[in-house]
Amino acid sequence: MKKYIVANLKMNKNFDQFENYLENLNLKKNNNEIIICPSNIFLEKIYKRDLPISIGAQDVDHRVEGAATGSTSAAQIKNICDYTLVGHSERRETFSENNFMIGEKLLRCWENSITPILCVGENLEIRKSGIKNVENHLYSQITQSLNDNSKFEKLIIAYEPIWAIGTGLSASIKEVSEVSEMLKNKLLEISNIEISILYGGSVNLSNYKELLAVSSISGLLIGSASLDPKVFSEISNNS
Repeated sequence: MKKYIVANLKMNKNFDQFENYLENLNLKKNNNEIIICPSNIFLEKIYKRDLPISIGAQDVDHRVEGAATGSTSAAQIKNICDYTLVGHSERRETFSENNFMIGEKLLRCWENSITPILCVGENLEIRKSGIKNVENHLYSQITQSLNDNSKFEKLIIAYEPIWAIGTGLSASIKEVSEVSEMLKNKLLEISNIEISILYGGSVNLSNYKELLAVSSISGLLIGSASLDPKVFSEISNNS
């Protein structure tokens, strides 16, 4: 079964460093969908390279166009990007993005034939309060961003527990399996189709194979580990 292996490079690398990154990628063609999400200033650069990948953005604006200084619309990237992250916890926390705004971003993606990777996840306080609260929190993030008119066939969900992002603490296999199964069942109830669920949160060379072995996980959203082209290539080539 095809897996999605996604690199979220975040706000890293200058022009020369990104060029070096591309030079040191050693990706082999396989049945998986390899997606690299660099900073917007590098989208055209990676687009012009002959790499066995798809290109993703890290975010899009929730509006169609207009007075939105510093933002990028889905229409502006649709000729380069097949995917974009939407609702990453860093956007929710730092830029106060709510579920309504994220829902608008999803619509802009679908209007421009871009597949959104909708990020959901709980913080440590919610995690410690019990699995039922985790379930309620994740369900609200999903249901408040989606509706009956959503294009579920063009949607990917990334489960990223906030307490595991960039901390070196990955969720246990039991926790990943439990939550991804819950999400899978809820999404099936909402959409009547099977939607791919990715896991993100301190994915590395030591745990990626074990995470991919979880039956309800269809791929990985990789942050820090994807900044090393050799590490990302190894994970991508052996997934």
